Amino acid sequence: MVLCLNQALVIEVFTQIPMGDVRVFLCPDVMEVLTGLELSRVTLPSALKVVAHTWDKLPDHSSVVKEVLTVLAKASHAVWPSWYGQENVFSGVEATLEQGIFNQLQCQALKARQPEICEPWVKAAVNACESGQIPLPNKFAHALQLSQLALTLDPVTLIFILAVNDAQPEPWRLFGFARAATWIAQETGSRVAVLMPAHLTDCEELASILYGAVELSPALPSRSTETISGEEAKHFLWPLQGQPHPGSPGEQKLADRLSRDQELAILFGFNQSIRTVRGSLYLVDLLWLEGKVIVEIDGYRYHGNRFAFGEDRNRDYELLISDYVVLRLPHDEVVADIEIAIEKIRDVVRFRRSQKLNKSEV
Repeated sequence: MVLCLNQALVIEVFTQIPMGDVRVFLCPDVMEVLTGLELSRVTLPSALKVVAHTWDKLPDHSSVVKEVLTVLAKASHAVWPSWYGQENVFSGVEATLEQGIFNQLQCQALKARQPEICEPWVKAAVNACESGQIPLPNKFAHALQLSQLALTLDPVTLIFILAVNDAQPEPWRLFGFARAATWIAQETGSRVAVLMPAHLTDCEELASILYGAVELSPALPSRSTETISGEEAKHFLWPLQGQPHPGSPGEQKLADRLSRDQELAILFGFNQSIRTVRGSLYLVDLLWLEGKVIVEIDGYRYHGNRFAFGEDRNRDYELLISDYVVLRLPHDEVVADIEIAIEKIRDVVRFRRSQKLNKSEV
């Protein structure tokens, strides 16, 4: 099957993967496909959750499993306390004694309604979240961890993207990856979409997962060959609004610093959706709604190819004519010197305030 590289269509095909199964998507450029999906994430169906992880160098079977566990745990922590398809089923982090007792009662109630839930794991995971840690208690087997983490996210609405951006992986690593992908799908009961370079279609080591593979046609120009910073996140979660992304070190660091800034803390919200005068719906990293100021933290991983460059420029154009000011901060700069990033944001806020003041005086 050959599919044109249309993000909405790709997501639709993802949803058609049987639960607990793996489907391979052969890509002309793996990062290009991920870029398009990342840029279009705001238009995803509201009930859908997409968790993705990328390997630039394919590791061995054991490392694949461990990394997937960590990614799922981060995704689960990001939606806490809204687990099991429910809104705020638990009390949040830093719970009081009363809230802690409520959480323990909720564990028992969930077990009664959903027998597949492992109550000891849920209690340990809840304790981790209350302490601000990811829910990955180390005393449980990997298979149990996978299944329980998927349950917190709801396997029915979960799509897991495993992206292999390694042009020449060693055959034995491919064999281990195929086994791991199948095992992950079976243990989580979720849909697993594997993105990999198109030239790997004839690899015998992938035979177990290549049946029904979908070939994505090369509709977009190839990306630059510049290196990607090791600081940038290799995984992401959609949809996620109202908080810094757990897979972005830059957003996490900026959120922590902003929370301690008396002038800026009350202004901005993370991952907010806005609609332009052209009718486009965008999800922006940081938004001061009243002042119409947007801050985007641009990492090379999803902004370092021609497609992303063009999309960003069109996005900026639509935001400009919608009266928004856009400040783009390089991800590496935010991580390396957060104070410079904060002062740039402060300068733009004060500039915007002076503009509004001048308009009101005219």
